[in-house]
Amino acid sequence: MFWLSDFVSVATGVLICYLAFLGRREEEDSNLDETLLNSTETNDDKGRNKSFKGEETVTPHASAGFFSVITFSWVSPLVSIGYKKILDLEDIPQLAGVDSVRDAFPLLDSKLVSDSEGSNRVTALMLAKGLLYITWKEDVIAAICMLVHTFASYMLAYLIDSFVQYLNGRRNFRNEGYVLVSAFFFAKVIECVVQRHSSFKVQQAGYRAGAALVARIYNKGLKLSCQSKQENSTGEIINLMSVDAGRISFFGFYMHYPWMAVIQVGLALAILYKNLGLASLATLVASVLVMLKYSTE
Repeated sequence: MFWLSDFVSVATGVLICYLAFLGRREEEDSNLDETLLNSTETNDDKGRNKSFKGEETVTPHASAGFFSVITFSWVSPLVSIGYKKILDLEDIPQLAGVDSVRDAFPLLDSKLVSDSEGSNRVTALMLAKGLLYITWKEDVIAAICMLVHTFASYMLAYLIDSFVQYLNGRRNFRNEGYVLVSAFFFAKVIECVVQRHSSFKVQQAGYRAGAALVARIYNKGLKLSCQSKQENSTGEIINLMSVDAGRISFFGFYMHYPWMAVIQVGLALAILYKNLGLASLATLVASVLVMLKYSTE
């Protein structure tokens, strides 16, 4: 009878998959041909563009509460509108505060002017300091989230031995099972939440820095003399705005890797030392020797 129940389960699963993915294929294909965002412009009687509704509204993230920020529920109204119809430009709210290039660029420009002390030359160090100046809050929050995420993820590895010992019948205190399960659950929840927020903050800082840098390059290109324009072609300027500024947007992901690697290696060695004792030091020495060998090749 077991084979009969397995056959019925497989047949039911195949039928559900067919209905879900192939049953309304024509309707899904027609939806794929539609654009996600209507970019049609409306003009008034005088030929001037009307102000979109989105230009008058600000993103709910600016006034969201603590719970809304933690759960990302502030984006739900926009998702709900996009589920009901194709998004128009008037449905997209404007960025708030320094997230907008209108506020980020003046901050970057004023920082570069103050650091240059009247000189028109901007060095790489000055540019890096200026970009960090407009994104330092998000960078700090992202670093804290990454730190909490690391400790939460390694807590699971730290408690796994105690959990195995508990399953084998070893009891250290009363209600140990409930404590271990609760610790695993809350550690995983915290790990997932802070991981999402660290990615969000890194992207927020990266896009802000990239937008401000593009505005800076564009503003500088408008002030170039004829001789400078001959030395720097339009293609090179466009390449700086599209490629190099885009790389700055993704630099935030790699900026935290060095110090995070040190903490992760330290926590991993601590867990190995707890379970293996001095034998974990042999693993560290072997790993260092292997890395040195391949780094010199």
